[in-house]
Parts: sequence; structure tokens; C-alpha cells
Amino acid sequence: MSNKFTSFLLNMTSVIWYSAIALLLAAGWAVRDQNYLVAESGIGYWFGIIGGSMMLLIFAYPLRKRFKSWSSIGSIKYWFRIHMFLGAAGPVIIIFHSGFKLGSFNSSVAFFCMLIVATSGLAGRYWYQRIHHGLYGSKIRFEEFYSGDDLSSLLAGGSIAIDAHIAHELKELENSLTHRHTGINRSLGFYRAMKSRIGRVRRDVARSALGRVEKKQIYARLKNLRSICALGINEILFSYWHVLHIPLLIMLVLSGVIHILVVHLY
Repeated sequence: MSNKFTSFLLNMTSVIWYSAIALLLAAGWAVRDQNYLVAESGIGYWFGIIGGSMMLLIFAYPLRKRFKSWSSIGSIKYWFRIHMFLGAAGPVIIIFHSGFKLGSFNSSVAFFCMLIVATSGLAGRYWYQRIHHGLYGSKIRFEEFYSGDDLSSLLAGGSIAIDAHIAHELKELENSLTHRHTGINRSLGFYRAMKSRIGRVRRDVARSALGRVEKKQIYARLKNLRSICALGINEILFSYWHVLHIPLLIMLVLSGVIHILVVHLY
């Protein structure tokens, strides 16, 4: 099975999964005033137990990543898939537990903490996919966008010699973007400046006397350099998200524990 077909199946599965969640939530919202589920008893109460347990199990993935000795309980990729499933299913079950209504102050705090974490998880999923080959693929390496060939040499056989300024700019851009490349060692300002510089070079190429074939080769190289910029930017944003997401998870657990204690003790 080709990588493209596998990626297509995974994307379609995600679309179907999230569409089903959206329809389920829409149906629950439509009948919210019927009080089919009550948080304090019956199925509604057990939905709270199940949903809360799912949110706690979310921590199994980061723990599995940290402790390599836990390999006997499954691979990191396996737990990542469970993590993604729990991150979507847990909040939905909690919403049904609440009956689509806000309750006491402590339950409202726990509810909004859960929504913040769920939204953060969707943002993390977005950036994760931008630096990996799909949701479950390997991490993208900048070498995939950079062949290492000297473009000036490739164009030397053209009918018109490449402008010295354009050749110099291309070399400078490649050196800047490929030397010890990793987004977390750079800054957003660096990559924005590089993208702006790439745009200027592209305009210079368009105005040059180079032939169509030569211009096409340079445009392809510039496109790859922009892809390296995009990779770097997404690496930085994902690292920022990761720093923020862990405290949000801890906040969710604390608010959930307080909610459970208040409900059962008072």
C-alpha cells in the first residue's frame, strides 16, 4: 500500500471521526432540555466516571515517552493513537455527562478547563502534522527539501548565465537555512526574514533574462527553501505549544479532582 493511499485513508478516517463527533454533539444539544441524562445519577453519572477516567489516561502517553523501560506495555506510536482517541472521546462524554449545561462553580471551572485542554490538543495536532508525515508518520527532515546540489553549477549549461547577485543570494539563503537546521534553535523572526528574502529573490528571477527552463529550476529550489522555513516555523510553534499544554493538563486534573471531591463530600 502506497504512502499516499495510506495518508488518504488516515485523512478520511479523521474526517469521518470528527464528523461523527460533531453530529453526536449536535443531536445532544438539540435534546438538551429533555433531561435524558442527569449528572448526579444513572447513565449521566457513569458518563462522568468514564469521561474523567479517559482524561486521566491521557497521561499514559507522555509517561510512556518519558520512561523507555515501559516498552512492555506497548509502543509509543500505539499509546499516541490511544492518546488522540481519548483526547477527543473523553471531552465528548463529559459534555454529555453535564447535560450540555453548566452546574455549580467548581463543575463549571472543571468543564471550561477541559474545553481549553481539548482546544489546545487540536492545535497541537495541527502543528504536529505539519512537522511529521501525517499524524502517525515519521518526523520531516529538512534534507527532504534540500538536495545539496549547487544550483549555479546546474544552471551553468544554460543558454544565459545566471546573474551573480541571484547566485549569491541563493547560496546565502541555502547556507542560512541548512546549517544546523532545527526550528527550536532559530526564531520566528529569522524564518520570517528568510521568507521575505526568498520572495525578493523570486522577483529578481522573474525580471531576469534567464530562460524558462532555468527560471523553473530556480523557482523549484526557492519553493523548497520556503518549505524549510515553514518546517522551522512549525517546529517552533509546536515547541511553544508543548510547553503550554502540560500545565493545562495539570490544571485540568486539579480542577477535576476538586470537582469530584466537592460532589461526593458535600
